[in-house]
Amino acid sequence: MSRADATREFHFETVDYRPWVELLKQPVLIGAGAAALVLLIVVAASKPAWDLLGAGRGLVPETLYPVTGFLIVLGTTYGQVVGWAIGTGIAVYVMTLVGFPRGWATLRLAMTVVYVGLAVLPLSVFHVLYGGWLLDLPRAGLSEWLAENHPGSRWLLIYAHPVIDFSLVVLAALFLGTLWRYDKERIERDVTLLRILSLSLFGTSFAVALSLAIHSILAHARVGL
Repeated sequence: MSRADATREFHFETVDYRPWVELLKQPVLIGAGAAALVLLIVVAASKPAWDLLGAGRGLVPETLYPVTGFLIVLGTTYGQVVGWAIGTGIAVYVMTLVGFPRGWATLRLAMTVVYVGLAVLPLSVFHVLYGGWLLDLPRAGLSEWLAENHPGSRWLLIYAHPVIDFSLVVLAALFLGTLWRYDKERIERDVTLLRILSLSLFGTSFAVALSLAIHSILAHARVGL
Protein backbone atom coordinates (compact mmCIF):
# COMPACT_ATOMS: atom_id res chain seq x y z
CA MET A 1 0.00 0.00 0.00
CA SER A 2 1.40 3.40 -0.98
CA ARG A 3 1.61 6.29 1.48
CA ALA A 4 -1.13 8.15 -0.42
CA ASP A 5 -3.43 5.12 -0.26
CA ALA A 6 -2.72 4.69 3.44
CA THR A 7 -3.49 8.36 4.05
CA ARG A 8 -6.82 8.00 2.26
CA GLU A 9 -7.57 4.89 4.30
CA PHE A 10 -6.85 6.81 7.49
CA HIS A 11 -9.10 9.65 6.34
CA PHE A 12 -11.98 7.28 5.78
CA GLU A 13 -11.28 5.65 9.14
CA THR A 14 -11.60 9.03 10.84
CA VAL A 15 -14.88 9.73 9.10
CA ASP A 16 -16.22 6.28 10.05
CA TYR A 17 -15.68 6.93 13.74
CA ARG A 18 -16.70 10.57 13.83
CA PRO A 19 -20.09 9.68 15.41
CA TRP A 20 -18.10 8.55 18.46
CA VAL A 21 -17.48 12.21 19.25
CA GLU A 22 -21.19 12.72 19.80
CA LEU A 23 -21.59 9.41 21.60
CA LEU A 24 -18.76 10.16 24.03
CA LYS A 25 -19.72 13.71 25.01
CA GLN A 26 -21.83 12.73 28.01
CA PRO A 27 -19.60 9.85 29.23
CA VAL A 28 -16.51 12.05 28.99
CA LEU A 29 -18.16 14.84 30.97
CA ILE A 30 -19.23 12.33 33.61
CA GLY A 31 -15.71 10.87 33.81
CA ALA A 32 -14.08 14.30 33.99
CA GLY A 33 -16.51 15.47 36.66
CA ALA A 34 -16.12 12.30 38.72
CA ALA A 35 -12.32 12.57 38.66
CA ALA A 36 -12.45 16.21 39.77
CA LEU A 37 -14.94 15.48 42.57
CA VAL A 38 -13.02 12.49 43.96
CA LEU A 39 -9.74 14.42 43.83
CA LEU A 40 -11.32 17.37 45.61
CA ILE A 41 -12.44 15.06 48.41
CA VAL A 42 -9.00 13.41 48.62
CA VAL A 43 -7.15 16.72 48.77
CA ALA A 44 -9.55 18.22 51.30
CA ALA A 45 -9.21 15.13 53.52
CA SER A 46 -5.42 15.00 53.28
CA LYS A 47 -4.43 18.68 53.32
CA PRO A 48 -1.20 18.10 55.34
CA ALA A 49 0.12 15.84 52.57
CA TRP A 50 -0.20 18.62 50.02
CA ASP A 51 1.34 21.13 52.42
CA LEU A 52 4.29 18.74 52.60
CA LEU A 53 4.52 18.56 48.80
CA GLY A 54 4.53 22.35 48.55
CA ALA A 55 3.61 22.54 44.87
CA GLY A 56 4.35 26.06 43.68
CA ARG A 57 6.76 26.85 46.51
CA GLY A 58 8.10 30.37 46.08
CA LEU A 59 5.33 31.27 43.63
CA VAL A 60 2.16 30.94 45.71
CA PRO A 61 1.35 31.39 49.41
CA GLU A 62 1.69 28.27 51.57
CA THR A 63 -2.05 28.28 52.17
CA LEU A 64 -2.56 27.53 48.46
CA TYR A 65 -0.39 24.40 48.35
CA PRO A 66 -3.46 22.10 48.43
CA VAL A 67 -4.96 24.11 45.56
CA THR A 68 -1.85 23.88 43.39
CA GLY A 69 -1.54 20.18 44.24
CA PHE A 70 -5.15 19.67 43.20
CA LEU A 71 -4.61 21.50 39.92
CA ILE A 72 -1.42 19.59 39.11
CA VAL A 73 -2.99 16.17 39.71
CA LEU A 74 -6.20 17.11 37.87
CA GLY A 75 -4.22 18.53 34.96
CA THR A 76 -2.13 15.36 34.82
CA THR A 77 -5.30 13.26 34.85
CA TYR A 78 -6.94 15.17 32.02
CA GLY A 79 -3.66 15.38 30.12
CA GLN A 80 -3.27 11.62 30.15
CA VAL A 81 -6.81 11.12 28.83
CA VAL A 82 -6.13 13.58 26.01
CA GLY A 83 -2.80 11.88 25.41
CA TRP A 84 -4.58 8.53 25.15
CA ALA A 85 -7.00 9.91 22.55
CA ILE A 86 -4.23 11.53 20.50
CA GLY A 87 -1.98 8.51 20.90
CA THR A 88 -4.74 6.22 19.70
CA GLY A 89 -5.20 8.33 16.57
CA ILE A 90 -1.47 8.27 15.87
CA ALA A 91 -1.30 4.52 16.51
CA VAL A 92 -4.17 3.86 14.08
CA TYR A 93 -2.47 6.02 11.44
CA VAL A 94 0.87 4.23 11.83
CA MET A 95 -0.77 0.81 11.87
CA THR A 96 -2.64 1.68 8.69
CA LEU A 97 0.61 2.77 7.06
CA VAL A 98 2.26 -0.56 7.79
CA GLY A 99 -0.63 -2.59 6.45
CA PHE A 100 -3.20 -3.11 9.19
CA PRO A 101 -6.75 -3.10 7.79
CA ARG A 102 -8.99 -0.22 8.70
CA GLY A 103 -11.81 -1.17 11.01
CA TRP A 104 -12.78 -1.93 14.56
CA ALA A 105 -10.10 -4.58 15.12
CA THR A 106 -7.30 -2.13 14.36
CA LEU A 107 -8.87 0.68 16.39
CA ARG A 108 -9.43 -1.60 19.37
CA LEU A 109 -5.86 -2.87 19.25
CA ALA A 110 -4.53 0.71 19.04
CA MET A 111 -6.68 1.80 22.01
CA THR A 112 -5.37 -1.15 24.01
CA VAL A 113 -1.70 -0.55 23.27
CA VAL A 114 -1.91 3.15 24.11
CA TYR A 115 -3.97 2.43 27.25
CA VAL A 116 -1.35 -0.01 28.56
CA GLY A 117 1.29 2.65 27.88
CA LEU A 118 -0.81 5.20 29.76
CA ALA A 119 -1.11 2.93 32.78
CA VAL A 120 2.47 1.64 32.86
CA LEU A 121 4.84 4.14 31.25
CA PRO A 122 4.54 7.19 33.60
CA LEU A 123 5.10 5.16 36.78
CA SER A 124 7.87 3.13 35.13
CA VAL A 125 9.70 6.29 34.06
CA PHE A 126 9.32 7.73 37.56
CA HIS A 127 10.80 4.62 39.12
CA VAL A 128 13.66 4.51 36.62
CA LEU A 129 14.56 8.14 37.31
CA TYR A 130 13.97 8.27 41.05
CA GLY A 131 13.30 4.73 42.28
CA GLY A 132 16.87 3.97 43.34
CA TRP A 133 17.21 7.27 45.16
CA LEU A 134 13.92 6.78 46.97
CA LEU A 135 14.82 3.24 48.00
CA ASP A 136 18.03 4.54 49.59
CA LEU A 137 16.12 6.92 51.83
CA PRO A 138 15.16 5.74 55.33
CA ARG A 139 11.74 4.15 55.74
CA ALA A 140 11.86 3.19 59.38
CA GLY A 141 9.78 5.60 61.39
CA LEU A 142 8.16 7.21 58.34
CA SER A 143 4.63 6.53 59.53
CA GLU A 144 5.41 7.86 63.02
CA TRP A 145 7.17 10.91 61.59
CA LEU A 146 4.14 11.70 59.44
CA ALA A 147 1.78 11.25 62.38
CA GLU A 148 3.85 13.67 64.47
CA ASN A 149 4.69 16.31 61.87
CA HIS A 150 1.93 16.04 59.26
CA PRO A 151 -1.16 14.55 60.91
CA GLY A 152 -3.89 13.81 58.45
CA SER A 153 -1.52 12.79 55.69
CA ARG A 154 -0.71 9.27 56.86
CA TRP A 155 -3.95 7.69 55.64
CA LEU A 156 -3.21 8.79 52.06
CA LEU A 157 0.54 8.26 51.97
CA ILE A 158 0.76 5.01 53.92
CA TYR A 159 -2.58 3.21 53.82
CA ALA A 160 -4.28 4.42 50.64
CA HIS A 161 -1.11 4.31 48.53
CA PRO A 162 -1.08 0.53 47.86
CA VAL A 163 -4.85 0.55 47.31
CA ILE A 164 -4.49 3.25 44.66
CA ASP A 165 -1.71 1.33 42.93
CA PHE A 166 -3.73 -1.93 43.03
CA SER A 167 -6.77 -0.14 41.63
CA LEU A 168 -4.89 0.11 38.33
CA VAL A 169 -5.24 -3.66 37.95
CA VAL A 170 -9.00 -3.49 38.57
CA LEU A 171 -9.49 -0.52 36.26
CA ALA A 172 -7.43 -2.16 33.50
CA ALA A 173 -9.51 -5.33 33.78
CA LEU A 174 -12.69 -3.25 33.57
CA PHE A 175 -11.56 -1.13 30.61
CA LEU A 176 -9.92 -3.87 28.56
CA GLY A 177 -12.57 -6.45 29.45
CA THR A 178 -15.35 -4.17 28.22
CA LEU A 179 -13.41 -3.10 25.14
CA TRP A 180 -12.64 -6.66 24.02
CA ARG A 181 -15.83 -8.40 25.09
CA TYR A 182 -18.24 -6.27 23.07
CA ASP A 183 -18.22 -5.33 19.40
CA LYS A 184 -18.33 -1.78 18.07
CA GLU A 185 -22.07 -1.80 17.38
CA ARG A 186 -22.95 -2.97 20.87
CA ILE A 187 -20.73 -0.34 22.50
CA GLU A 188 -22.13 2.43 20.28
CA ARG A 189 -25.73 1.70 21.19
CA ASP A 190 -25.22 0.97 24.89
CA VAL A 191 -24.61 4.14 26.88
CA THR A 192 -23.78 2.07 29.99
CA LEU A 193 -20.80 0.49 28.24
CA LEU A 194 -19.62 3.90 27.05
CA ARG A 195 -19.82 5.19 30.61
CA ILE A 196 -17.88 2.19 31.90
CA LEU A 197 -15.15 2.79 29.33
CA SER A 198 -15.02 6.50 30.10
CA LEU A 199 -15.02 6.11 33.89
CA SER A 200 -12.40 3.36 33.84
CA LEU A 201 -10.20 5.43 31.50
CA PHE A 202 -10.48 8.54 33.68
CA GLY A 203 -10.06 6.33 36.75
CA THR A 204 -6.83 4.90 35.35
CA SER A 205 -5.48 8.35 34.55
CA PHE A 206 -6.52 9.60 37.98
CA ALA A 207 -4.89 6.67 39.79
CA VAL A 208 -1.64 7.14 37.86
CA ALA A 209 -1.60 10.90 38.49
CA LEU A 210 -2.38 10.46 42.20
CA SER A 211 0.23 7.71 42.56
CA LEU A 212 2.86 9.97 41.01
CA ALA A 213 1.86 12.74 43.42
CA ILE A 214 2.04 10.38 46.40
CA HIS A 215 5.52 9.21 45.37
CA SER A 216 6.61 12.85 45.14
CA ILE A 217 5.15 13.65 48.56
CA LEU A 218 6.88 10.62 50.08
CA ALA A 219 10.17 11.81 48.62
CA HIS A 220 9.71 15.11 50.46
CA ALA A 221 8.74 13.26 53.62
CA ARG A 222 11.75 10.95 53.56
CA VAL A 223 14.09 13.88 53.02
CA GLY A 224 12.64 15.36 56.19
CA LEU A 225 13.41 12.25 58.26
